[in-house]
Formats: sequence, C-alpha cells, structure tokens
Amino acid sequence: MVLLVGLLTLVVLQVVSRYVFSSPFSWSEEAARFTFIWLVFVAAAFVTARRRNITVQLYGGGKTGKVVAIIEALAAVIVSVVSIAMVFGSFGLMATTMGLTSPGTGIPLPVVYVSSVVGFGLLAFHSLCNLWLAVRYPSQFAGTIDAEKGGV
Repeated sequence: MVLLVGLLTLVVLQVVSRYVFSSPFSWSEEAARFTFIWLVFVAAAFVTARRRNITVQLYGGGKTGKVVAIIEALAAVIVSVVSIAMVFGSFGLMATTMGLTSPGTGIPLPVVYVSSVVGFGLLAFHSLCNLWLAVRYPSQFAGTIDAEKGGV
C-alpha cells in the first residue's frame, strides 16, 4: 500500500509541476518508475502468497481434488524453479550495475535492481509453500469447481 500511495503521489506531483507550474521536477518521473518496479515485484509475491494468480482452470476437482492438487503442485514446482533461476540472474544484473547511479535521482542502481532479487526470492518461497500445501493437504481441493476457491 505504501508503494502504491507513493507512486500515486509522485505521478500527481509530476503532473501538477508540469502543467500547473510549467516547471517539472527532473527526478519525479524516474522515482515513479523505480517505485513502480518495486511495486510490481512485491505485488507478484503478495498475489502468489494468497494463491490469487491468474489461472486457467484445467480441471474442476470433482469429489477428491487430487488431480487439482497435482496440477497445483506441478505449477508450484515450475514457478519455484524459474524464480530461483531468476534470483541468480538478478544477482548478476546487480553486479553489473555496481557503482552506477541513476541520472535523475542519484539513487544507486543496485537499489533498484535488488527489487528483482527480493521479488523472485519471495515468489520462490511462496511457491514452495504452496507446493507443500498441495502435497500435504490435497483434500483442500475437494469439490472445488470454482478456480478461485480451489486456487487453480
């Protein structure tokens, strides 16, 4: 919520300074872009933690829900593997930007790119938690016809 309010504030500040005062700030657009990057990664982790990702319903679950649990587990494995690979790739991106600062705000660029490390790390963690839940408690998918209620 803090990132969303901060982003809204930065955008409104930029619009008002540009069109009302005809003197835009040189840093507000860049700060809004960096805030949006952080917001995207944190929101992706939040959505994964709540199992509210956009999904395609492949199977309704029927009586037992074991098929839905298997599909959920497979999806969690794929997301976990990709997220862990992206964490390592993000560390490489951070290493290439060490010592660089953004031109408008002067923020060190690794501060911006650490958002991908944090975001993908949280995605991997929450996907592994979802995998554990799907394997340990497949009955949670029993009788779920609605994809939002079943998490798939």
